[in-house]
Amino acid sequence: MASMPIDSPLIDEESDVPVDSRRRFELLEDCREIVVSRMSRAISEALEKMSDELTALALKKTKREEQAILLEAVSLVRQHRPEIELRFRRSFVDVFERRMFRRGAATAGTPDLDSELALVDEDEVESRLAVTRIVSRSSSKLDPDEVLGVRARLAALVDSDWFEEDSHPASPEAVFEALKIAVNSLAQSKEIQSTLMEAFEPYVSSGLNRVYANVNETLKSNHVLPRIKPRAVVSRPQAPKPQAAVSAATGNSAGQVQDGAGAWHGGSGAGQGGAGAVQGGGGAGPGRQQMQLLETFEDLVRQLQEGRGDARRDAARILSDPQSFGVADLPLPAVEQPLVEAIDSLQQFAAGEVAVSGALLEELLEQAHNKGSSLDQMTVEIVAMVFDYIYQDKLVPDLIKQQLLRLQVVAVKAALLDRSFFARRQHPMRQLIDRISEIATDPDSEINPASPLLVGLREIVDAVLANFDRDLAVFESALRRVDLISFAESERRASQLAELTREAQRAETLAVAHDAARSEIRARCDEATPEFARDFLDGWWAQVMADARMRPNAMDSDFEDMIALCEQLLWSVAPKSPDEIPVLAAMLPRLIGGLMRGLQVTAISKEEREKFFNDLLQWHAKSISAAKEAPAGARTRTAQVLSVGADGAVRFDPSRRSSTAAAALQEPLGSLAESMLDDAARGDQLDLTLEDGTVARVKIAWIGPSRKLFALTRYPDIARSIGRRELADLFAGGRASWIDNTSATDRAIDALADGVEAAAA
Repeated sequence: MASMPIDSPLIDEESDVPVDSRRRFELLEDCREIVVSRMSRAISEALEKMSDELTALALKKTKREEQAILLEAVSLVRQHRPEIELRFRRSFVDVFERRMFRRGAATAGTPDLDSELALVDEDEVESRLAVTRIVSRSSSKLDPDEVLGVRARLAALVDSDWFEEDSHPASPEAVFEALKIAVNSLAQSKEIQSTLMEAFEPYVSSGLNRVYANVNETLKSNHVLPRIKPRAVVSRPQAPKPQAAVSAATGNSAGQVQDGAGAWHGGSGAGQGGAGAVQGGGGAGPGRQQMQLLETFEDLVRQLQEGRGDARRDAARILSDPQSFGVADLPLPAVEQPLVEAIDSLQQFAAGEVAVSGALLEELLEQAHNKGSSLDQMTVEIVAMVFDYIYQDKLVPDLIKQQLLRLQVVAVKAALLDRSFFARRQHPMRQLIDRISEIATDPDSEINPASPLLVGLREIVDAVLANFDRDLAVFESALRRVDLISFAESERRASQLAELTREAQRAETLAVAHDAARSEIRARCDEATPEFARDFLDGWWAQVMADARMRPNAMDSDFEDMIALCEQLLWSVAPKSPDEIPVLAAMLPRLIGGLMRGLQVTAISKEEREKFFNDLLQWHAKSISAAKEAPAGARTRTAQVLSVGADGAVRFDPSRRSSTAAAALQEPLGSLAESMLDDAARGDQLDLTLEDGTVARVKIAWIGPSRKLFALTRYPDIARSIGRRELADLFAGGRASWIDNTSATDRAIDALADGVEAAAA
């Protein structure tokens, strides 16, 4: 049998239930969230540990130059960690979408390594080759079956052939492309850039393996290629370019493509490549599914002209559905030019603060009715409803809403010029609205009329209103300025957060030491240990043991002394034989004195301390009486984890504890609410009900490496750390709840997908 080509696509000949287009889009959204959030978390974990790892590596280097590079990399990570995390997530979302829908060329940050290397300087060539080697090493660590599954199943979501190995949306190339964009602007030195890429590689590799497994399982369980079989490729002839695509490609000034009725235009009329370009199939025009969708939409527009209200809802669904419109890039009719000219005049008016009133919206709707097509009217109405939804959003402060409402007029014009506004999350105008809303809803943002944040946002809105004509790059420039404001806000909070983080790190380290001490104690307890002694050791003596390990200049012998006292206490309350009474009597003075001295580092009250020692005294008295009544030489237990030698020292033998006792003494499993905290990430927001009944929105500003402690902040009055168990209890008791991190426009447009009336409501 002939061997199968390596580049054969993967198909499923036994798929059972076909997945409809709407469900495919929902799965695509789910997979994108899995990939982006999990990889962002992997990068966050890498940055958490990278400083220590690079510092340790620097100490091993003998050459001063190598040490200097590593220490500079450490400094960059410590100073710019939040910005690196933010830039990576944003860049990775962009890279994912571009690769998923095969749009555009590679970014300037990741040029083609095989093209004209001779024209690039030597350092740049070496830098590119270094990243290529890192990507190759990362790829070699991935499970090939999982990789093939992701390549085939993600392609199936967009009704396409499988992705090439190095070009699928979640490939190592995609991750390192986003990392380069995030890092290169901060690290000018090629050596530091390469150092950081090397340090990221292990975390990227392990993170991708987890991501691939999760994505494949999600898609298989939803009947997307549940069984993948290889099949040889039969190349298909490429369809000739339709005249529409040729006109768009040659820049036809009219930009029009007419059907028999002369109703459709293939371009925005403004030289933009958004709604007008037909991008499916490598420039070959829309396929059968897209043409059917186009005919459906054309019919809906005719119904709009006839005043059919339900047509508006159905057309809005198509416009806001990335699976149907955002991927297909339907050649919708261009906006009427008189309407654009009228909006240009309104845009000048909107430069003033009076634009926040309803008069501007009424004027926009009137102009659309008088000078626009039915589709133009509907577009203006939907944009207005999006902004109305944002205006009703209680998460967005009023001062920010005023600035967002000033952007209504340019948002309307942007949506008319490029009708993919509703379907594409990466539309620059949508990104700008979302980014402003995101900063506005950040509990740590300082928002008042004179705050640097609000002053800066007002200047950005002024610039957009003054400069936007037809080029969407204006919004991209504004977005970069918003990111700078966001970074300045994070820098402003850096000193306060650094102090809180230091305190939280020490508290978590102490919590880890406390848990380790409790584990040591539990290992020495058994089913015969009295409850009062178990509670004392688990509560107070664990603190003493943790302090012995954590205090400055602590020595191993200090911790061992505290363990020895724990063992003596446990042996003293165990059942005794007659010949052990003298040993116990000799031990008690040292034991009591050691316990009293150890408790000095705790906050135990006088009453609680006296109660414990009284209980201990009574227990010893009963134990001695019981031993005296036992026959000489009798042993009350045959298997003891603690025993006393001839020298009077207590010895611990864990092998003598029964398996049932060991299982009974294990740490109890965490609650469901506690396990949910495993998915919590820095930047997540939650509502907390305070003691006075008020609700405060806070942000997770820091999570300890062991996830035992969380730092919560809100400007200007909340900055506290909270233990994992305490936070879980707040969720379980209904006093804490997660905040939906969906963007403002996403929430509005999702409502549109369920019907225009829902958005208006």
